[in-house]
Amino acid sequence: MAERIQDFATGPLSGVRVLDLSRVLAGPYAGRLLCDLGAEVIKLEPPEGDESRQIAPRHDRGQSWLFTYSNVGKRSISLDLGKPGASDVVLALARVCDAAIENFRPGVLDRLGVGWERLHAANPALVLLSINGFGSDSSFRERRAYAPIVHAATGLLRDRGQLGHAPTQPRNAYSDVTTALHGAVALLAALRQAEATGVGQRVEVPMFDATLASHSETGNLFLDPPDERVMNPIYDAGAHGFIAVAGAAPHVWMSLAAAFPDELPDPAGPDADFETKARARHAAIAAWMTREPTQAGVLEKLGRAKLACAPVVTPREALESPLATERALLTAVDDRRGGTRPVVRSPARFSASRNEIRGSAPLPGEHGGEVLRELLGWDDARIAALAESGILVTELRTKKGV
Repeated sequence: MAERIQDFATGPLSGVRVLDLSRVLAGPYAGRLLCDLGAEVIKLEPPEGDESRQIAPRHDRGQSWLFTYSNVGKRSISLDLGKPGASDVVLALARVCDAAIENFRPGVLDRLGVGWERLHAANPALVLLSINGFGSDSSFRERRAYAPIVHAATGLLRDRGQLGHAPTQPRNAYSDVTTALHGAVALLAALRQAEATGVGQRVEVPMFDATLASHSETGNLFLDPPDERVMNPIYDAGAHGFIAVAGAAPHVWMSLAAAFPDELPDPAGPDADFETKARARHAAIAAWMTREPTQAGVLEKLGRAKLACAPVVTPREALESPLATERALLTAVDDRRGGTRPVVRSPARFSASRNEIRGSAPLPGEHGGEVLRELLGWDDARIAALAESGILVTELRTKKGV
């Protein structure tokens, strides 16, 4: 069994216990954030393990990077919720928890016998965070939702590309992670109210809503006509790579032309239309950048023009940069295969408490007996009977073909 860091007492969520019924990413990542903050998080997995264990290149399946990323520091218990009596174990765990997280399609928890009504009856103070795709009261409630689907349904894919070009999926699960962040905030707010009133509640955060709520330019979409400014241009600076600059393209041009009038004469005639001016000025700035001897020189001049800027790098380059090292962003965790793998720490830094990765990601059902003994006080005979019945799973049941 991998060593776990037991000192949760210095985390701001010390004393909070969360039952994580969720799978893959949006729900589990919300639970991981709470765990980093000091909450004790018990992850419930199906007999074959969380699906995210298999979402990986073949060599990484079983204890994948995605699973590690969203489940570090948790304990795992594996239950077959299709077995009679399994729901009683879940309800018993809910009685000793402050919150639960689930991200099934609406109605699935009810069919499994652990829906909100039963959870609330078992523990009236419990807060339940429900994450789903499109809302339990919507006409889309039965639709399956994963981040790539929500990216398409919310306009995120079209917003990333240009009309006339095929949209492409981002290389990260933006909607999952964004929803997890909204969900964690909402759960903490509901916990505060439950502590004040003694009564918990169900909080629903649909991925569709969360993704659109996080679109910072929503107001500009409803202008008449919509705002079509070229925002935050990126310039091909040749040997210096691509350089991103913050601000509308006309603002960038005016700032540079004012700071370096001899180096950047206006390439567009006074009678040129807007599109012609925009193209000519963009090309002139890119050519001006390439004439600088060094990338550092380009960035220094942009700074003198009071423009925020940065070279375009890959995520790996960012994580291996001097700044990331200075910030101590990467934490090495046990990969449960005899090595370690890096995980990015949660970003919030507290002056008087800890927000950090609390240990490795669990193996499937690794802590089942331990959790039932510690939290429920069940003896070895009762736990053995659960295992014999198939409710408590102690060996991973792999799906055929995996």
